[in-house]
Amino acid sequence: MKKNYLLLFLFIAAIVGNLSAQKGKSSSAAKPKKGHELIFNVKDSKDQKMYLVIHYNEKLIIKDSITPVAPGKFIFRGEKPYDDGMYSLVSEQKHLLLNFIIDRNQFFEYNLDTTGNVDNFNVINSPENAEMLKFQRRTALANKQATEWNKAKADFEEKGMKDSVEVYQKKLMSINDQMLDFIHEEVINPHPDYLFSKMQKSYMNIEVPEITKTDGTPDHNAQACYYRTHYWDNFDLTDHRFIYIPSFEPKLKDYFLKLLYHQESDTINKYVDMFIAKTVADTFMYHYCVDWLSYNYETSKIIGHDAVFTHIAKTNQLAGKCYWLDEDIISKYQKRVGRIEPTLIGKIAPELIIPDTNLSEDPTKWISSYSIRKPYTIIWFYDPNCPTCKKESKALYQVYDSLEVAGTRNFEVYAIGNDDTIDAWKKYVKENNYPWIQVGGNKGNIDYLEHFGIYDTGNPAMFVLNSRHEIILNKRIDMHSLPQFLEEYEKIERLKAEQQSK
Repeated sequence: MKKNYLLLFLFIAAIVGNLSAQKGKSSSAAKPKKGHELIFNVKDSKDQKMYLVIHYNEKLIIKDSITPVAPGKFIFRGEKPYDDGMYSLVSEQKHLLLNFIIDRNQFFEYNLDTTGNVDNFNVINSPENAEMLKFQRRTALANKQATEWNKAKADFEEKGMKDSVEVYQKKLMSINDQMLDFIHEEVINPHPDYLFSKMQKSYMNIEVPEITKTDGTPDHNAQACYYRTHYWDNFDLTDHRFIYIPSFEPKLKDYFLKLLYHQESDTINKYVDMFIAKTVADTFMYHYCVDWLSYNYETSKIIGHDAVFTHIAKTNQLAGKCYWLDEDIISKYQKRVGRIEPTLIGKIAPELIIPDTNLSEDPTKWISSYSIRKPYTIIWFYDPNCPTCKKESKALYQVYDSLEVAGTRNFEVYAIGNDDTIDAWKKYVKENNYPWIQVGGNKGNIDYLEHFGIYDTGNPAMFVLNSRHEIILNKRIDMHSLPQFLEEYEKIERLKAEQQSK
């Protein structure tokens, strides 16, 4: 496949986190200095304050601020070292002046000006920032060439000179290859341990090989699987310094919240485990990534992501691996997982046997959720005094009735009224006269409110079961989307059956 590479010409101004980062070991045999002293000589600066900011979790957080010791001279000095990462120097007017690396050596001097012209910059006693500055100069040159050649190409296009247009088009295309060669030969290969080198490597896209089926046609599924498996190959996930660079958070989102968006929970779990395994060698990286994944999957509105959160919690927080959690937090995870797990997609819903409005004391006369003969059962929890419940019940009836008239209704509703006031519930059922099964009265063969988590989530709540009583939907969706949802579910089931038969 064609090699692609996204060049990062401009770095985003960055910010600081609260994680305490480990410091890289000095390659020098001499005992390293303690603390930090960063000197910035900013020519023509009239600022009375200068900010040091770092990137963390897509936020710009101020790490430090100082006033000048002399016009244009700013010194950040302290007894404790800064966290390693990519930082930015930001002016009093919030203008980005410089991007640079704080890493092994935290005693250096940087000369710059307010124009942003890197040709006028230089750094003393910081080899890694010198390499970064060399890259920035090379990038500035490439941008300048691209601007000139684009203008020439446009001029020749206007004159209708196709041969000249083609020449400049090839020149423009060559810039990317030249930059790629430069990055490999002069940035990554000579200094593979530099954070800036690792950053540049992480910007490279994965090259996916040509994979064909036995009949010689492209195997796109195999290629997609290869890409998902090798997505993190260019990231050093054993290096927590990546937490403090701008590209890491967007990469996490692209992978877990976009690339894996349509995958089933079991597939996502496989890639989550694969990813986490790459981080365990660095306790801070592991901490950050487990917290990030837990939060995003726990709060996700996407169907099936609750199963991913449960898997993460059971294999990490509840497996005793998360040293930063106290007993109270772990107990909350246990309760949360305990509530979610019984109603995950794929779980068998228990048989519910609940009385109707006659409230018979004889359980043999109560109505079973397993008695439904339609292909699908909608378990519908509602409160007759809840405005949202009333609105959603009417929407459900519209779908129910329209499919009934068309002769295509393939589900039955098992509606459970959840109200302490029995008379109010009976009155609601009588007034609305919905044509589905109505049960309630806070009686039943099991504590159905506990099992389905209604004590925590409240009303309304909806669960859809297939003919095997498996939960295929465990959260409310737009009622008018129900027919489409069931149709898509049946398509997926047919595809699974076809694949299994093959």
